[in-house]
Amino acid sequence: MTERVATKNKARSLAVQLACAVSTIGLGQSAFVALVPLIAAFTGLGTAEIGMAAAAGAIAFVLGAPVLGSLGGRFDHGMTLHMLGLVVLAGQLILAGLVWAGPVAPLLGLAALITSRLIYGFGASGVTPVAQSWVLRLASPHERRSVLALISAGLGAGRIIGSAAAMTASLAAPLPFLMLVLSPMSLLLMPARAATRGRQEGNQSSRVMPFDGRVRPFLAIGFLLSMGFGQVHITLGPLLQASFGISAQAATTATGLLLTLTAATMILVQIFLMPRLGLGQRKSVVIGASLVALGALIVATGGTYALAAVGLTMGGVGMALASPSYLAWLVSRIAAGEQGSATGWLASTHVLGQGAGALLGGYLFTIAPLLPLVSCACVAALVAVTALAMTSDRREPSQSLE
Repeated sequence: MTERVATKNKARSLAVQLACAVSTIGLGQSAFVALVPLIAAFTGLGTAEIGMAAAAGAIAFVLGAPVLGSLGGRFDHGMTLHMLGLVVLAGQLILAGLVWAGPVAPLLGLAALITSRLIYGFGASGVTPVAQSWVLRLASPHERRSVLALISAGLGAGRIIGSAAAMTASLAAPLPFLMLVLSPMSLLLMPARAATRGRQEGNQSSRVMPFDGRVRPFLAIGFLLSMGFGQVHITLGPLLQASFGISAQAATTATGLLLTLTAATMILVQIFLMPRLGLGQRKSVVIGASLVALGALIVATGGTYALAAVGLTMGGVGMALASPSYLAWLVSRIAAGEQGSATGWLASTHVLGQGAGALLGGYLFTIAPLLPLVSCACVAALVAVTALAMTSDRREPSQSLE
């Protein structure tokens, strides 16, 4: 019993450290989006060129995550995070150097920005999968969901910090870019020690393919939920503007407040609720997806700011409940050595889902403003039904057994 408690404390302690480390990825992603106007002003590039560079970074992320995710199992997890931190730092240094240098020749500026995003996207893609596979080596089956939720909370906290970091531009324009350069220190300060093997000692790292029957259903769930909630994110501002007849500036402010409230709620759920939740993994996915569907419908039919906040927050709670649950469900079905590769594929799938949601949501909004919300509700309901129909593992752990 004492040994089990000690192992549990070690897993949670490591998860907290890794949550702090991976926060740099969330920070870098949200800060870059918020800093687009400033990047355009400093470099002379247009939003189309900046969007092209961001797309290049997203492609690098999608391609890199499955490959880099398995490196921690082949080498030392801590050293792998150090190497990835150096790659992320290189990408941020190129971006900061470009901004601080001022306007340059358009082609040179575009090439530098694309290079920055390619390097950053590739390095960032491996951070979360390596962190997840590291903590999974130590965590017992009953702890997996709670420690994975902590790492997700770290990413969410980083996104909030990134938005706040962008606001420091009002004090000094170069300041947020200095913070981007310093942020990978959270990875470089991770202890470089041998990968924790715990119960899975002796397993060799190996790759799993996305068409593997053990992995495919969970990739589909991750893609659909990311696509559904992504539709809400991309169209929330225009929807508020159209529904309440407010200005673009007011809609932007309201959107920022609602998304911040949602992100903060998701973090609280992942830190405090997930470790105490007595539901099994399948039930958590079903309930989480159902909350996303219900939340989208509340936003669509509410007609007030308060109901929009309630619906969006409910959807966020659903995502916070479902995401670590289907990830823990996935890793319970594969060998320990395949976990890094599988979590990498899932990270890539999330990015693809978010991109698909942005495209689909933007198109549906031009047809009818409420269609993206209806689409999100339908997709989330489909996920709930799919998860309900899936065969649950006989050994599926419940958090109440911790």
